Amino acid sequence: MTDNTASSVINGLLTLIEGALGDSESAATKSRLHLASVILGSISDEVASLLSDRFDSTALFAGIQRVEGGLSEVEEGIKDVIATLEKKKASPVAQVSSAA
Repeated sequence: MTDNTASSVINGLLTLIEGALGDSESAATKSRLHLASVILGSISDEVASLLSDRFDSTALFAGIQRVEGGLSEVEEGIKDVIATLEKKKASPVAQVSSAA
């Protein structure tokens, strides 16, 4: 089970970004994204205490993680649809008869 912390939310966002990038970005770019994720995760855990005065931060992070999970599902669904459409079977063209 994933913990509901700011750094776990940042890690989830990194996973989404990396998934969206696929193989289109260089290893250097992906390394920079990972480094940014680590730094933001560390900072965000400290900043999260400021949110706890106004919000239930655990519930907030849990909600964000659910959104991230939903976005991942949507992304996978889109990939499945595209893959299916790219592999479509050749079908005969329907003939439209003209009734005169």
